[in-house]
Amino acid sequence: MTSGLENASTGLRFVGRRPQLARIERAQDSALSRGQQMVCEVVGEPGIGKTRFVREALERCVPAVPRAVGTCAPDERGVPFHVFRHAFTEGQPLRRGLRLGRFTGETWMESAAAEPPGPVRASDAQRFRTYQLARRLIGLAARDGLALVLDDLHWADASSAGLIAHLLRYPVPAPLLLVLVYRPRQMATPMPFGPPDSREQADAEPAAHDRIELNPLSLAEVAALHPHVDEAELRVRYDVTGGNPVYLAALPGGPASDGVDPIREAQGAWLSDTVVAVLRREWADLPSVELTCLRAGSVVDAPFTADLLAAVAQVPTARAVEAGWRLARLDLLRRVPGTGRFAFRHPVLRMAVAQDTDPAWRAEASARALTALVELGAPPTDQARYAERLLALPNGRWAERCVDVLCQAAQEIRRETPDLAIRWLRLALRALRPTAGSTQRRRDVALALAQITGEAGNLAESRALLQEIVPLFPADPQGRRAHAVALWARVERLLGNYPEAAAISRRELAALPAGTTPGVGYRLATEIDVAGILAGRRPAAGPPDALTGDPGVGSAVDRAGLLAVRSLAAVHDGALDDARGLLDAGARIVDALPDREVRDHPDCLTALGLTELYLERQADAARHLDRGLTLVRASHRDDGLCQLLLGRSQVAYHGGHLTTAIGLATEAGIVARRIGSHHLLSFALAFEAEATAWRGGPRDDDRAVALARSAVGIATDLATWCGRTAVLALATAALLSGDPATCAELVRSAGGDSRLSHLQTTLRPMWFELLSAAALAAGEVAEAEQQAQRAMAEADQIGLAGQRGFAESAYGEVLLARGEVPAAMLHLEAAADLFRAGGMALRRSLALASLARAAEAEDQAGRAARARRRALELAGWCGTERVGLRLARPVGPAEVAALTDREWHIARLAATGATSRLIGRQLNISPRTVEAHLTRIYRKAGVASRSGLVAWVARLDDTDR
Repeated sequence: MTSGLENASTGLRFVGRRPQLARIERAQDSALSRGQQMVCEVVGEPGIGKTRFVREALERCVPAVPRAVGTCAPDERGVPFHVFRHAFTEGQPLRRGLRLGRFTGETWMESAAAEPPGPVRASDAQRFRTYQLARRLIGLAARDGLALVLDDLHWADASSAGLIAHLLRYPVPAPLLLVLVYRPRQMATPMPFGPPDSREQADAEPAAHDRIELNPLSLAEVAALHPHVDEAELRVRYDVTGGNPVYLAALPGGPASDGVDPIREAQGAWLSDTVVAVLRREWADLPSVELTCLRAGSVVDAPFTADLLAAVAQVPTARAVEAGWRLARLDLLRRVPGTGRFAFRHPVLRMAVAQDTDPAWRAEASARALTALVELGAPPTDQARYAERLLALPNGRWAERCVDVLCQAAQEIRRETPDLAIRWLRLALRALRPTAGSTQRRRDVALALAQITGEAGNLAESRALLQEIVPLFPADPQGRRAHAVALWARVERLLGNYPEAAAISRRELAALPAGTTPGVGYRLATEIDVAGILAGRRPAAGPPDALTGDPGVGSAVDRAGLLAVRSLAAVHDGALDDARGLLDAGARIVDALPDREVRDHPDCLTALGLTELYLERQADAARHLDRGLTLVRASHRDDGLCQLLLGRSQVAYHGGHLTTAIGLATEAGIVARRIGSHHLLSFALAFEAEATAWRGGPRDDDRAVALARSAVGIATDLATWCGRTAVLALATAALLSGDPATCAELVRSAGGDSRLSHLQTTLRPMWFELLSAAALAAGEVAEAEQQAQRAMAEADQIGLAGQRGFAESAYGEVLLARGEVPAAMLHLEAAADLFRAGGMALRRSLALASLARAAEAEDQAGRAARARRRALELAGWCGTERVGLRLARPVGPAEVAALTDREWHIARLAATGATSRLIGRQLNISPRTVEAHLTRIYRKAGVASRSGLVAWVARLDDTDR
């Protein structure tokens, strides 16, 4: 239908636009039925599919109606009535049924001759007579019906536009459908033929003058148009083209590789020669200044000012401003609303202009753009795209300047988009060829790359870079070498290489020159202490002046980090007064600092949060850890995210939020795998195992054991903190799944001796309580009492409410097993109160469950009901099934205590006569798992068959609880 942009890509299916098609069809029907002229304007952006839409609309109209199609061309603007001449004499042949009569090419030649040439102004009367003659001729052609399509009217000559306006004022008295197709932005006025008729109701008669505006296609419609394009690729293309169907088809068929932005210039052609040739018609006849400015704008691929355009095009600023506005009037450029900047009408048009420009000129223009941006003080990120483009060229004379720009830009965006910063720094490092003069520059760029890659979680690359460049740094009072060593030590520590981290930090700390910045010493001392804690050893004392220097000297947050780590070491060893003093000093510093000074120190917030957790300040721990999570997520720091997630998971676990704890631990495991840290992954699996075990679902026992075993297998050294954590998680899971012997063995192995001296002092009552529970489950009441007494002794020394609650709970359970119910109730009630003070909702609910059982055994119905109700409320809040299972157990002899809560539940179900298959279906476990439980139950109860189990359960459980 037209030789315009729409024909640059052929073979497109037609999708969407059904309401607009219906409007054309109704106009055609109305023209035929009423025998009068109907006008439909079809307007829209270039490439939006106007011509294709009109063709589709006419194909759906009555086939017998003839049509005439005329297309404007930019080089025929001086020919009067050239669009009508094309439609009736040189365009596509008329459909059958159109009787020409005198309506011949010679007649249109006469009409054109009646119009005086451009310089001679015709009188109004003469012009009116010419238009009337043309109107009669069109009426003659349309007497049996005609669809007259005038396309690309933005290139129409003045006489054609005047005739169209005349036809709208004096409609043809014949069944004529007049379709006017144009780009409003490229007309003298957006609505050159007057406003359309108003249409008040959707089902009313179609307006005699209708205006149909075509909008971009939706993503779903584009997907239907290109069904074989990958969804992700299609979305990228849709974002580039904005849903413009022809521009979408004009993009190259294959996906962009290596993340190359199709808006940017590429090495090689992006658009087909046909598309470029069609688009070239819009700028081929531009004056030299406008054409140069247009080509300069294609180099500047973001909205640009006239100053930048002038510098790139090498024209005076006044000429650039004038050229910009002329190009905007031609709709090649558009003014960005609210700014004084210009941008191309569409990215595909910019790509076509760039592709049509000499590559050598583009390279020089890119260098001029970079120079101008530097002189104008543009942000480094705006300069980086030109530096990246210049470094891709074989000529290396811009290398030094481009490297500076890329390094500055990388530092500016490192927190928002670290992947892009890493790409720029890698490019800069490749551009610096190894020469004698570039050693220092390469070292600095490599250090920046190592820091950002480490923060982004690529620990292996960061470590390799640091191992290479640290020996190249000389010792200096400014601490640049020490800073690099601290980074290296931190990466080694995150990878689990604790001895290496401590060794290189200790060696560098001892060799610091006099007058070195205190903050560097703080960082090195912190790495030594953290490596010692994680390795399972008490950190050696730091240098005497590590914490006694002037607080106002050096980095405050570095000092706070060292205070936090040493408070964590103190709380680990039970020196709670020292821990509280160090913690308060560090917290005061951190709380007074703004986020921008804290965000690069996630380890400080992790140490603060863990210390506060172990001191049972859970609200403060959550506050500091949540602040750290917010900061590292905003700055995309995977290196600090995993540790903060682990700390926050432990706060949720100790507080009883089991679902939250599991979710955080799972996320931490994902991050640990991503950054390649096995010891952090071991922590994550162990924490997930503990929370899963206490959740107590039918499948949770096996899953918890499997997770804990994986944690133990990943931990390379069971003497480290992560190794002991994994062992203790497996011990917890083993006890709750019915294997007390394995639990006791693992706890003693991790503790090192009967006093558990290798375990954290402030958590020993909790582990002694676990040993006591394992002894009760094994039927060893005396051993359980001994472990409960040790828990009491440890709790007396540390003076923490929650840990005292573990000791009271352990002793209360021992008294219950011995049948001393009244005394047990005192300890259990005290445990519930202490757990409430320590913020441990899960353990409080379990203590209340045992208290309810004891009160029921003493026939204290009211007390039992209150304890039961509160225990169930807390259990629902925590998301655990352990409390409900424990409440169903009677207070009985040692054989009952030997059964786990799940085993007692299965024993009661089996006593009702349910088969293993029915029990498994009810509990959502396999019959084989049920049989394994029953085998252990028979052994612990001392029975040999189900009939014996029925009698044993009936003797102990005489209630319907």
